[in-house]
Amino acid sequence: MKISTGRIACGMLCGALALTLGACGSTSGAGSKKNAISAADTPLGWASYAQTKDLTGKATTPPDAVKGTIGGFGGKEVTVSTRADFIKYAESSERLVIYVDGLIDMTDTGSGSMVPDTIKGSTPALDKWIADRTAGSALPVSSYAEWKVQYAASQDSHFDESGPGAEIRARMDREWGDLIDVRIANNKTIIGLGADSGIFGGSLFIVDAQNVILRNLNVTECYNPFPSVEADDDLNAMWDTITVRSSKYVWIDHCTISSKFSPKEIETDKYKSKDGHPMKWQVHDGLLDITNESDFVTVSWCILRNHDKTMLIGSSDSRKGDAGHQTISLLHNWYDGCGQRLPMVRYATLHIANNYYSAGSNDTWQRGIDRRKDCKIYSEGNYFDDERKSITSNKNGSMYDVGSVNLNLRNNLDASPSWKPTDYYPFTAEKAEAAKKSAIAFAGAGKIPAVGPAVYDPK
Repeated sequence: MKISTGRIACGMLCGALALTLGACGSTSGAGSKKNAISAADTPLGWASYAQTKDLTGKATTPPDAVKGTIGGFGGKEVTVSTRADFIKYAESSERLVIYVDGLIDMTDTGSGSMVPDTIKGSTPALDKWIADRTAGSALPVSSYAEWKVQYAASQDSHFDESGPGAEIRARMDREWGDLIDVRIANNKTIIGLGADSGIFGGSLFIVDAQNVILRNLNVTECYNPFPSVEADDDLNAMWDTITVRSSKYVWIDHCTISSKFSPKEIETDKYKSKDGHPMKWQVHDGLLDITNESDFVTVSWCILRNHDKTMLIGSSDSRKGDAGHQTISLLHNWYDGCGQRLPMVRYATLHIANNYYSAGSNDTWQRGIDRRKDCKIYSEGNYFDDERKSITSNKNGSMYDVGSVNLNLRNNLDASPSWKPTDYYPFTAEKAEAAKKSAIAFAGAGKIPAVGPAVYDPK
């Protein structure tokens, strides 16, 4: 479903504030325009790594010997505005630059959106989808509202889900995943053409992939109507908005990654279990998770907004194979109205610089940077509105900081860094106060116009 086109003329000014091309995360290249997003741009941070060995000493082949990650640059250019075309090209084996024109609803296959407008609401399409799949089952219902009540009542809150209701839920959840998830294949660049372009209600998977770029996209409201009961932890959703797993050379830049319903709203949506416990119906999982030996990943100039479990880097202490991998840069991002995992970090060799942390209108911010197993964090020039929530009290791994504002628990930090980003790629940090202003002005989709395909006429 194409909700809106939201086109921006390629000649639009970047903004009233002066900003260098490098600070925007864009670099001039063949076919690019000054202060515009182009498929020819060079990434920053770990995504620009072009050496031939990873940190474990294993041989690696960068997509480009100079730029590192180049995505689909040099391949065919296509423009998509429908769900079917987006899936077709994103999952294609071709090298492609894919331009997204408008906001594509991944839950709409022709009968309307299945994402509710309110936290306790539904849509006719979702009600019918659930009614069709529960008809004749052990738990027949006629609507999403009825499913919530009946499924919760079939479960004991102190145990993981079980019984006929669990089997029905699991089957619908698998079908829901087949509906919303998109497996982005190797050698893809996906660019939103306008401020409102992107993916709604979907889950983008960059899994076992190499050389993928996402830019100028709104990726919003990965909604899961079928959360499962986890013992003493209410109902938990499964699908992440963006998943990067077992992948290398990934650049996510100038995207707005968000959820429609805030953590505070979700707290109000509860249903009684069989043992009488009011269970929270959580429809969101992670916002952007990077796991399983992923390497050379940069998230830059993005807004991450209105979400609880925001960013997981490293999924488990037991994944010892992540050691020497998970080479990730988080640069110039704005974490706004997020609850926790900002990020939660295991094993990663992580550069986190010039990010801005704000509570947002929902004031849900609970925890900041969360150090876990064997992480190696180089932090610089970050700005936290609330010092008390800047980092957790964990002392795992190592964390070094220089120049951040309102960073708490400095006695827990290392006196010297365990690694230096500039040993691997060029980077000059802004001062934290300037980084905050830059993030507000320029992070997220639509802040800088995108240069479209050769066939695209912005007039």
